[in-house]
Amino acid sequence: MATEVGICNSALAKIGAKRIASLTEGSKNANICNEQYEKLRDDLLRAHVWNFAVTRRQLARLSEAPAFEFQYKYQLPSDWLRTISVHDNAEGAGTVAYRIEGRTLHTAAEQVYLRYVRRAEDPNEMTADFREVLATLIARELAIPLANSNTLFQLMDDRFRGRFRRARSADSVEDFPDRMPAGSWATARG
Repeated sequence: MATEVGICNSALAKIGAKRIASLTEGSKNANICNEQYEKLRDDLLRAHVWNFAVTRRQLARLSEAPAFEFQYKYQLPSDWLRTISVHDNAEGAGTVAYRIEGRTLHTAAEQVYLRYVRRAEDPNEMTADFREVLATLIARELAIPLANSNTLFQLMDDRFRGRFRRARSADSVEDFPDRMPAGSWATARG
């Protein structure tokens, strides 16, 4: 069973640092891991449309309308990290114009169906290669404060970039590509 502590211990092992028993144990290693874990996880989740983190939801319209340009304002879900697509129908056909401002979505659509990347907090929902990429990213960020090594930072950065590319590629293969709308030339040709 995967855990946040397990991911952090994998990161600590990559830089030769002492393992931890919990993120709140009070040691220097645990404190830095605790400080970095959530923000690096969320940053990595936003960096790609990871299949395990994609979800769909119909949004609730807010009573307050935007001051101009759009007619409606919708509250984004609390676990929202990145928008993939916005539709005005449950079939997901077509897309609508929108803007994200703060934690709200502005649009002219009377109904909004959102496909988005959510904050996946349970490591068991994450794929094994995502967890490995996350551990390598954490190791990169720990290299200087714990190991005091720019060389180790560079090594972990190179390793992170390679593992990220491989994990992103594997994740993309498992997903059917979104159908692109026909352009004006194809539409005119019939």
